[in-house]
Amino acid sequence: MIEQMHEVQAKLDLLVGALDGHDAGAIVSATEDLATAVILFRGAGVPAGSEMQARALIGKTLGKLEAAAIRINVLKNWTRQRIDMNHAIRGTQPRGPALTY
Repeated sequence: MIEQMHEVQAKLDLLVGALDGHDAGAIVSATEDLATAVILFRGAGVPAGSEMQARALIGKTLGKLEAAAIRINVLKNWTRQRIDMNHAIRGTQPRGPALTY
């Protein structure tokens, strides 16, 4: 379980880096890799005697998940602003749910 938790953290680091780099392909790839790591983590058990280490790693992972969520929200907001700016430049209006979040 500890090894799988380290793998989840490594994949989270890759996702945060991809989000910071604004690279859509890297974001998709990192998200898929993270999903795989989480699936493997869910199937792992906590070895006897390592409960405290597991709790510490889970706390650290939750912090990284929050960092990724913040970046996603910022990117979503920037994208929304760009879409709105493009509409303002063209003098058009959004045409429904397909162009909104």
